[in-house]
Amino acid sequence: MRRTTSALLLLTAAASVVPCALRAQGDEAPPPSRGALRVLLPPVWWRWNQRFGEGTPGFVTGALEPLGVDFGADALGASQLSFLGPSQTTLRLVTNLPDYALNLGRADLKLNANVRAMPLGVAVGVSRRLSVSVLVPLVRSRVEAFFQMDTATAHRGTVGWNPAYTTPGTLDAFRGQVDAALGALRTQATSGPAALRAQAQAALNQMGPLLCGLYTVAGGSATDPASTCYAATPAAAAAFLPLGSSAAGDSIRVGLAGAQTTWSQLVTAYAGAGVTLPAFSAPFTLPSTAVTREDVQQFLRDTVLGAGGDSLAMVLHTRLGDVEAAATYLFADWRRYQGRVTATVRLPTGMVDAHRDFIDVGTGDHQLDVEVGVRNDLVLGTNFRIVAGGRVGIQFADQLERRVSPAALPIAPLAQLATVRRDLGDYFAIDVTPTWQMDDALSFGVRYAYFRQGAARFTYVDAADSARIGLPASVLDQETAVRWMRAGAGLTFSTLRRFAAGRASLPYSVTIGYQNTLWGRGGRTPQTGLVWITLASYWRLWGPGREMGAQR
Repeated sequence: MRRTTSALLLLTAAASVVPCALRAQGDEAPPPSRGALRVLLPPVWWRWNQRFGEGTPGFVTGALEPLGVDFGADALGASQLSFLGPSQTTLRLVTNLPDYALNLGRADLKLNANVRAMPLGVAVGVSRRLSVSVLVPLVRSRVEAFFQMDTATAHRGTVGWNPAYTTPGTLDAFRGQVDAALGALRTQATSGPAALRAQAQAALNQMGPLLCGLYTVAGGSATDPASTCYAATPAAAAAFLPLGSSAAGDSIRVGLAGAQTTWSQLVTAYAGAGVTLPAFSAPFTLPSTAVTREDVQQFLRDTVLGAGGDSLAMVLHTRLGDVEAAATYLFADWRRYQGRVTATVRLPTGMVDAHRDFIDVGTGDHQLDVEVGVRNDLVLGTNFRIVAGGRVGIQFADQLERRVSPAALPIAPLAQLATVRRDLGDYFAIDVTPTWQMDDALSFGVRYAYFRQGAARFTYVDAADSARIGLPASVLDQETAVRWMRAGAGLTFSTLRRFAAGRASLPYSVTIGYQNTLWGRGGRTPQTGLVWITLASYWRLWGPGREMGAQR
């Protein structure tokens, strides 16, 4: 009777961090004999909080690193959140600091991922050698996130909320006066008193860049042709401004005070020429409180200036996984050797990770693929045998929405969302399980498994997206190749042999086992620990006899 220490060949949870490494935990329970029905319940639990990294600064290739390492930063800013780049450029203009960098503070994200699959499978023995099966997995994927912003003074951010962003209209008076003042200067520089035109033009050249930058961050639009700050390459609005107590805040205050002093001098000069200039005295308020963790999470949800995604909080799904249908053929059944081949088709019924959830784990690959596997059972002695097998999987291309961004920048803006063609890499796996038969019902095995999957290939469905986004879709190929080795052990109790001999009333088998990922490569290969329990019960549908499953 065939017993192994491996769980059923499962297509269950497939994470964004590792498209295929969570599937296929090994061989299935003994297939049913002719006329028998096998009902299978093979729950599996995966858990991981580390990965085998590649190219991460400060880590050696293949070394274990925290799962959330790409989200952490000593000074969270435009280097990690690329959509802050335009705001940073504007603030460099208004602070007159060409090297100014937005700093939201020290950020740290700890992630714990776990997937629990509860599949239900049925198989029918069509003949002595052939059986067919269907497996329907229900998958619960959960990612626990612990996102922190360091509140220590030395690590706190140097920016706070822009009042015009949090409370629209707060800086309307300032913006209106800037617009009126610059409009008046333009008029006076071309058609005002001749003796003051050069002075007006000089003031416009001096104050214009600063005031137009402040006009934009105060809620104005530099793309409106009616605005005095209209420009072909306008400054960008900013959700954050330097703290009033920071060096950048001091620079803004000094620059604005200088502009208002210059304006007061112009008001006096033009009054002497009989011209009244508009008032320019409204205050420009800088924030006094640094951003917090909640502020950053709120900003990530913003669809205009932020990422247009979800906050870095727990993600939980309970959905259908990728359903599979298989046929198994027993091509050899000798006294000391048994071999069978299984062809499996997996359907795109699972849910991929959502582009809005930057730390999401899906419940399946949601694409069609075909797998062929061979299992060999070689008896070497009275109580010892080796179970060895290999699998080859071909995965077919599909289309889905992805945010096009390098692997090291997982939080990409909504503007980088595009429909892409995804071709997941094909895979190959082997496993070897030396098994000791303790008696006619109990066996123990030690298992080694190796898995290798090629890199995925991404291309744009619409070629225009390449120019719009400014990145090739192939950046999504990064760190999608997967290699790992696992080791583990399992214990099986089966009554199939006793039932066939009339010494058991119910035919069933139970396997419980554990595996751990000892080695991995690829950059996003998780260091996974997994536990499985496989319960298989057998029922006679037609035909005589008490033999229910493949016998060894």
